[in-house]
Amino acid sequence: MDKYCLITGAANGLGCAFAHKFFRAGSNLVLIDKDAGNLGKVKNEILTQGDIKIHTIQKDLSVEGSAAEIYEEVKNLGISIEILINNAGFGIVGFFHEIPAEKQLGLVRLSVVTTTQLTRLFLPDMLKSGNGKIMLVSSLAAFQPAPVMSVYAASKVYLLYLGEALANELKNTGVTVTVFCPGMIDTNFQKVTGNKKPRIQWNILKLEEAASWGYKSLMKGKIVSIPGFASEIMAQLHRFFPRRLAAALVRKIHEKNRAK
Repeated sequence: MDKYCLITGAANGLGCAFAHKFFRAGSNLVLIDKDAGNLGKVKNEILTQGDIKIHTIQKDLSVEGSAAEIYEEVKNLGISIEILINNAGFGIVGFFHEIPAEKQLGLVRLSVVTTTQLTRLFLPDMLKSGNGKIMLVSSLAAFQPAPVMSVYAASKVYLLYLGEALANELKNTGVTVTVFCPGMIDTNFQKVTGNKKPRIQWNILKLEEAASWGYKSLMKGKIVSIPGFASEIMAQLHRFFPRRLAAALVRKIHEKNRAK
């Protein structure tokens, strides 16, 4: 049975960069995104560079039941997922009480529910084969409260704790779990969240740099990966300041970056 790397949110940004990275490493790919147009472009770009097998699945992962549908489609293809990259996600910026409730729930369904279900569905197959790698793409935002990005940050905390717990449970099974926690990356994500030209730029990563860091961390089986020294320091804010002050500092950073 052919073995593949499955990447969610593969049509743009970090997911697209991961697709190119794993292609160059010789992996066959299953690429998933709700954006069928860009997904097709990514597939064609990769196929012009080399001869590998690529399957694309158009799916909105914020919809309940999408994980089970993906798993069923993969099984029908007769392929095995050796690497699972749970990358898909989106950000919401604004005061909690002003954000549309359905948008908040969509984020939770995508980042928390679907990611949990995909991991739960594909993990037994990896354990049966005695080999597999799972990445949960969390964020630097997982390490302290993030006013004006409260639901986003909370969802990333969930992924951090889930990944750390699973990594412990899966010791000596041949399956590893890596939680990737980047800070700001130079992608469309910043534009979508109103952060087109951040004023604070000392911890911004280039896209290729972030993808390379994440790939190497996954291959090494590192449990928690925070790219960049500046982000490592930021992740420790809660150790140096009371949590309320850490939250206040994070809010100032977000508001300064999005100031007109």
